[in-house]
Formats: sequence, C-alpha cells, structure tokens
Amino acid sequence: MRYILILAVLAATVLGCARDVGIPTLPDTHDPSGALQSQSPYDLDDGPYRLWGEWTFFFNAEHDRVDVVPRRQARMHLNVLVKLEEYCTNCLEIINVKNNGDETIDLTVRISHPFTGFPEYTGFDVKGIIMFNGSYEYSNVSDQLLLPEPFFRVSWREMGDPEVLNPDGYTPRWRPNWDWGSDMPIFSYWEGKYATGDPNADLNAFLNFYSHEERHMFLTDSHVQRTYHIWLPPGEPVVAAYAVEACWEPPTVMPVTNPSEDFPPSANQPEAYHFKWVVNNGEVITDCDECCGNGIFDCSDLYIEQTQWGGMKSDRVLVLWPDGGGMAWGLWECEPAQESRFAVLGGFNTCSQGNGTHRIVSWNYWFDGKTRDFAYSVFDVTVNDPDL
Repeated sequence: MRYILILAVLAATVLGCARDVGIPTLPDTHDPSGALQSQSPYDLDDGPYRLWGEWTFFFNAEHDRVDVVPRRQARMHLNVLVKLEEYCTNCLEIINVKNNGDETIDLTVRISHPFTGFPEYTGFDVKGIIMFNGSYEYSNVSDQLLLPEPFFRVSWREMGDPEVLNPDGYTPRWRPNWDWGSDMPIFSYWEGKYATGDPNADLNAFLNFYSHEERHMFLTDSHVQRTYHIWLPPGEPVVAAYAVEACWEPPTVMPVTNPSEDFPPSANQPEAYHFKWVVNNGEVITDCDECCGNGIFDCSDLYIEQTQWGGMKSDRVLVLWPDGGGMAWGLWECEPAQESRFAVLGGFNTCSQGNGTHRIVSWNYWFDGKTRDFAYSVFDVTVNDPDL
C-alpha cells in the first residue's frame, strides 16, 4: 500500500502539481494537457470516475470455473504495470460459480476496497462492469450523444453473445475502445502481462457494489459481493473483460470521520443511478393498436423508471433502433405521482419494427451548457401481433 502511494506521489510531483486538499496523489485537474485527468467519453466534463482495477475472466467450456487474471489495479491515473499487477491480489475474488443447467450461470464476485485504512478514498457508486463480445451493431446517430465511433456494439444472447441478465445498468466507460485522450506512453492502453485479446462490446452491463446504501458508499474497510446472472453460449469457453469503477472527488473535510458528510455531492455520479424502460409491463405485445405510442399512457403500457442524486432533473431521452433511427422524447410524470416513474410523450411504437424480438438502446441526459450526464438502458421488446 505504502509503495503504490509513494509511486503516485512521485508521478504527481514530476508530471503535475497536486491540489491543496491534503491528498498528494490527486493530480491538478487544471493541468492544460489533460493527461493527468480521469478521462470521460465526453470532452465537456471529466467527471468523478476513477478506475480501481481491470481483470480478464476466462470461463471454461463447462461454465463451472472462472480463472481471473489481473491487468491493472488501483491505477491512480498511471499505468505502472510492473508494480500494480503485484498489488492488492485479493481486491477481486470469485466466491462462487454455479452452473444452473439452463445455459445460465450465477457468478458471485467479491470486491474489497483497495485502500484499506484511508477513509479519504471512500468510493461512491462503485460498479463492477463485465464486458463480452458484442454482435449487435447500431449506427451512432450523434457523436455528441454516445460514442465517437460511427457504430457501436452490444452483447445479446439472441445473437449468440454472452449476456448479463440482471444488470443494474450499462456504461460505455472502460470499454476496449476507450480513448484516454493522451499520446503519452505512460497513459496509453497497455496489455497486462498475461492478458491477450479483448472483447469488443462498447456498451456493457454492470452491478452496483456498496457497503452503505446512503450515497451508495463503499467504505475503505469494506468487502462487498454481488451475483451476476449470465447467459453463456453452451459448450464454449468465453473470455470477458472486467473493470471496477469508483466515483470520487476530494473530501471537503480532513481528516474524514463521517464520509456521508465529508465529501461533496460531486463525489457521486452525476447521471441517474437507476434508468430503466418498461414497455407493455415486460409482456409480449399482441395488440399494437392498444399499446405503446398510440395515445395511451397509463404507466403500464410504457414508462421510464429513473432515480438520481439530488432529485429529478428535466432530461432528454433518445431511443435508438438497430437500423440507426432515433428520436428525442419529452417526459412527464404519471398520475398518481410515483417516485422515479415517468410516462413517455411523443410515442414509441415498437410495432413499426414488425414481429419478433428487438433489442433497443436508450439514453437520457441533462444538458446545462457544461455537462452531459448520460444514463443508458438496453432492453428487449417482443412483438407477436397477427395483424402486422
């Protein structure tokens, strides 16, 4: 622990000035090169996102064993591979792998805080992001709204891809195509000494890990475990990437004795921490004239669940079909008012895509001229209407 902190201090001393908050490992966010900042996919705001570690998961063909190889851990803005690959060997542990006999597994992962005993590094909105190969491609309708690439991929079991069936949400951060925004070699994306190859999905599922529900805090002496319910292609070995992301900003009170009050609100993620579309209450659509986008909005045909820190914001929502079509929608609150539930204004007619199962991507954001705080929803809708 002491060694990695010394490394980070030396790096910050050589490459940039530190903030005057008593935490020498934090680089100056006013560094004009941007090289020392935690990079966001959107140039308008760096955000509080910090990487706790990266690993590669190897699932055997029988899907009853997972081997874990570290790529990097507790990077602290630097890719010092030789040192970090030997550090914190138990920060991520596979507690159990259960093959359910129905082409799904239950994978229980335990995460330990990498900076034990340092409450000034309390994590917020910690995510365990698992990344598979993705075969389902979408044309990117706007490089300002999602990713800079002309198209992006998601995993979908309908296409034979591994898929997390119980996600808390989705994020593009830390994907294999992640752009660190710097040409300096020490900040470039390097392979770990054991890892070879990368999954290619650009929007990936995560579970939330927190030791205290209040502000979704992950205290520094804590260990948290969650179980991923995953579909895997039968009889095939699978390689996945895994990243642990924590949100963090410097505390406003030192020493930290009450993390829930000693950190600013910006230590939490700015985007909604729960964003989910519900179409036809999750049931197959068998009558398009009576469902979803035909003037009937009763919060059972079509609604959005959304919760974020500090209450609701006026958001803009964009829905993306696999053919590249999209439309921005307004939102209004349902009656009677229910927390985090909004009906959809403007229509959303899955039936226009015809019978079958469709995988849809949607994201919402709050735009105030400075930041774009994106939350994503990936969901499936099945249409079986004999009149189509």
